[in-house]
Amino acid sequence: MRIATAKQMGEVDRETIAGGVAGLDLMETAGREITWEMLRLYPGLDHGDHVAVCCGKGNNGGDGLVIARLLEGLGFTVTVMLLAPAEDCSPEARTNRDRLPPGVEVTTPRREDWADCWYNICSEADLVVDAVFGTGVKPPIGDDYAALFRAFNTGGAPVVSVDIPSGVSGDTGSVFPVAVRAETTITVGLPKLGLLLHPGREHIGDLSVVDIGFDSAICSKHTSCWEYLLPDDYALLLPERPGDAHKYKCGTVLIMAGSRRFGGAAILTGMGALRSGAGLVTLALPEIHSQAALAALPEVPQIALPCGSAGGISPLDRDMMSTLLKRQSAVAVGPGIGADPATDKCLVDLLAKLQLPVVVDADAISAFARLGREPEFASKQVVLTPHAGELARLAGIDSFALGERRLELVPEFAAKWGVTLVAKGAPTLIGHPDGTMTINPNGDDCLAHGGTGDVLTGLIGGLLGQGCSADAAAQLGCWLHGRAGELATAEVGSRRCVSAGDVAASLGEAFAELETCDSYGGDR
Repeated sequence: MRIATAKQMGEVDRETIAGGVAGLDLMETAGREITWEMLRLYPGLDHGDHVAVCCGKGNNGGDGLVIARLLEGLGFTVTVMLLAPAEDCSPEARTNRDRLPPGVEVTTPRREDWADCWYNICSEADLVVDAVFGTGVKPPIGDDYAALFRAFNTGGAPVVSVDIPSGVSGDTGSVFPVAVRAETTITVGLPKLGLLLHPGREHIGDLSVVDIGFDSAICSKHTSCWEYLLPDDYALLLPERPGDAHKYKCGTVLIMAGSRRFGGAAILTGMGALRSGAGLVTLALPEIHSQAALAALPEVPQIALPCGSAGGISPLDRDMMSTLLKRQSAVAVGPGIGADPATDKCLVDLLAKLQLPVVVDADAISAFARLGREPEFASKQVVLTPHAGELARLAGIDSFALGERRLELVPEFAAKWGVTLVAKGAPTLIGHPDGTMTINPNGDDCLAHGGTGDVLTGLIGGLLGQGCSADAAAQLGCWLHGRAGELATAEVGSRRCVSAGDVAASLGEAFAELETCDSYGGDR
């Protein structure tokens, strides 16, 4: 689905209303769908439990008032704290204030009492709903709102935010300077850009998107070519794996990685490929690391290669290259391969001729910049996985300028080079050759450790080997990698302590989550 800025979402709303859908009906639908989604996500919430809803004076508050009415009708004890008298609310919110049944307790405290009042309500509630601000919040917020949001964050009850956590910009993810930290955010219609960008992304908790009937043509008309995928969408990308499969039928992948200094990168890339589901992984690495690789990855056949005087893999002749590529269905190249000029030329020449699907990482990317050559690939299925510095060098631009314009430049470079471009970062952006872009929804600073990118390269290479297109392998690989990082954090206890090996070890659980999605077809 498309990703919308606050302005774009407003345009979708306006055209929908101009087409004959009343704003009040849109609000009713939004409130109803959020309520059902909330009950689905919190199955332990029992009728009679206490739900507190904090409502601002705008349409986000109006959504909250609809939720309050519906929950009371289902038997919940509902308290509403309304931040403005009804006469100061938007017309739709005012109407829904008037629709509240007598069983809903409504309080409208003075501004200076908001925080204390809400903290007391939260301490007695089983669940609280944040319906204060929508996507149109403008900085800076006042001290009264800041104190209120701190009360949300310290009140003790789980928080569900309506559309976006209050205090987060719908466009940039900026926080002004305090925002609600939600356990769950249920956004309406389309995911908002600010939900996917830091620091706002750290406030959303688990993200759900509810459909309220916006016409897809209207959404496409008013939004950029930025895409967001749900877990069910990622499950559809999983490669087929029939029950009678054998190792060659499940894909073969060759990894060319490592140098005298960076032997561990080759091993970590192999770990990622092994966990991808590929049937056979072959590792071509410097001969000085072959014993360590054999001990770490006994499942992986090895081809030991000589190193040159500068520490990189020596250039390979045509016969050796032919031997390496025999029976391979994909190639992963670059992790830890170093900056040896002889290796650079060998790799760039190889990529200009290689017809197999390939994922290119690290110094295999920088080799083009060091040689002063534009990226050139014979394969039609190419994934590049640079970090910010590598991408800046490849594109020939300043790193700061790239950071300021990465949402614009990543799809532009992908189209220019005819590749799938995985721009690693927070968030990771995946540019596609047609000029569109996917924003990866998961992963965090647990991945800010050496070697995690090598695991990603191996994972994407393994998915390419199983028949995924470059776009699908990048999208699926980034989601699995990010989710594995989150699962590894839960296992080791702290994001600070997650290692690349922990991420690789958690890939199985990440795959299992997608395999339980309704859209997964099993042995297709």
